[in-house]
Amino acid sequence: MNICGSPWNGLCWNAFIDWASTYWRGNSPAIVANKLCLGVAVYHIWREQNCRIFEGTQKTSLVVARSIIDTIRCQLSSFNLKNHPIISLNWNVNSS
Repeated sequence: MNICGSPWNGLCWNAFIDWASTYWRGNSPAIVANKLCLGVAVYHIWREQNCRIFEGTQKTSLVVARSIIDTIRCQLSSFNLKNHPIISLNWNVNSS
């Protein structure tokens, strides 16, 4: 969430969701990146929880975080970010 510039900073889940539903309206590339970040993070954390419970396997938090970042970067690389150099720079995505 720090890469997106979102104020997670210790907010409880409900407060963060309230904040996001207020400020993440529309579909500008910055908003889409924020929504994508949240969705991908929730998915990967849910998947990791299921692997631990049902398969008895676990990854380190660094491996899960790297998977989240790589998935977001891959998704963002399919967007036209020519006019959004900050997103390209923050996520290390080619803006062409």
